[in-house]
Amino acid sequence: MDETRGEWNDARLDEFAQRTDENFREVRNEIREEVGGLRDEMNARFAGIEQRFNILFGALAAGFVAAVVRHFLG
Repeated sequence: MDETRGEWNDARLDEFAQRTDENFREVRNEIREEVGGLRDEMNARFAGIEQRFNILFGALAAGFVAAVVRHFLG
């Protein structure tokens, strides 16, 4: 009786381990997809911020050059 019970437990544990591995594999794939989507979204937002900083820097540089020219030539 103990032998049968041990084999049954081992089989059930093996099945549980297999199902757990499959579930974790699915979760890992979902996380990978989600992280990829978030990464793309963050890259797009950072690109927008970088563009705004470039515009701001250009405006500040133009203003600085205009102030220097006005000071020395004006």
